[in-house]
Amino acid sequence: MLRNSLLALSSLALFIACGPSGPSVDDVNKTIGTGGTGTTGGNNTTGVMGGSSGSGGSGQVGGMGGSGIVPMGGMAGTSSPTGGSGGMPPTAGSGGSGGGSGPVGPYDPRSGSFKMLVLTRTAAFRHDGSINSGKTMLEAIAAEQGFEVEFKGSVIVPGNDQETHRLSSEEIAATITAENLARFEIIFHLNTTGDMLNGAQQDIYEAWMKNNGAFAGVHAATDTEQQWPFYSEVTGQYYNGHGNANTPDQIQLEPAAVAESFPALVFGGGDNLPNPWQRNEEWYKFDNHQVWSAKPGFKILGRKAADSQPIMWVREWETFRAFYTAIGHDTAVFQDPVVKKHITGGIMWAVRRAHLIQ
Repeated sequence: MLRNSLLALSSLALFIACGPSGPSVDDVNKTIGTGGTGTTGGNNTTGVMGGSSGSGGSGQVGGMGGSGIVPMGGMAGTSSPTGGSGGMPPTAGSGGSGGGSGPVGPYDPRSGSFKMLVLTRTAAFRHDGSINSGKTMLEAIAAEQGFEVEFKGSVIVPGNDQETHRLSSEEIAATITAENLARFEIIFHLNTTGDMLNGAQQDIYEAWMKNNGAFAGVHAATDTEQQWPFYSEVTGQYYNGHGNANTPDQIQLEPAAVAESFPALVFGGGDNLPNPWQRNEEWYKFDNHQVWSAKPGFKILGRKAADSQPIMWVREWETFRAFYTAIGHDTAVFQDPVVKKHITGGIMWAVRRAHLIQ
């Protein structure tokens, strides 16, 4: 009898100290949003403390703490963006402490690596040299900032890595699916032109953008999808004419954007875009800018000095961010280290990581 009592007391003491743990759930979406749930602490109905919960991974919900009678329930796991729930107390116990919470808003800062999809599909004019030099620049930006990049939409000539063919509708069809786009945080239009997407693909793209998506585009990105209303909400306006290539002019930066240290203009350490910024370019015209730039979320960053036409701007609307710059006609543009910094700032702002720019 005494031996059986001692065994029972030993088992009870072990139960009080630890409490059983429930099973863990597979982690999902560890980088963004709410991921899997951590382990659940055990219930302790007779001892001092309920079992502690498991900790959620990055982007997970922490497990719920166990319940205890005295003096407290088990502690919840900590996680980001949402902390776990505290323990559920019976009569005398108090709940466990909640986990720390991280950002949950669509524009809150993010961290960690990400993937960028670069579209180079052209259904009209093709900027061959600019697309090729832009690809090299974007690969360098990705390496420096620690993210992944995939290029889709062009047939590459074997042996020289030159994207000189337009026919890539099959690759676009395989790329613009809900399942595939879920792998990316940002879509970059590298001098795309014409109607490159069908109606079903436009619907998938729009749904992705409205789910905390991000857009970046250069030059002919505003010569793309002219019959798609949502695209104009992202880009502002389809260009309506241009001058000759390699025409000299200046870009005058908007004082308000400079004052707030917008990352596509102000690079830190006193290293900013020149103001005014002397450029040779095929200057696009945006004669309807007074209408669309007044919509919620649009912010013009710089204008052409000669006629005050906007040249670079952003939009933060609903749950997406978009960055556009009209420069990028010639091959040499994307070989300019200042342009590289300008576009780096736009990309990192769009994916909510401007604070992580290297």
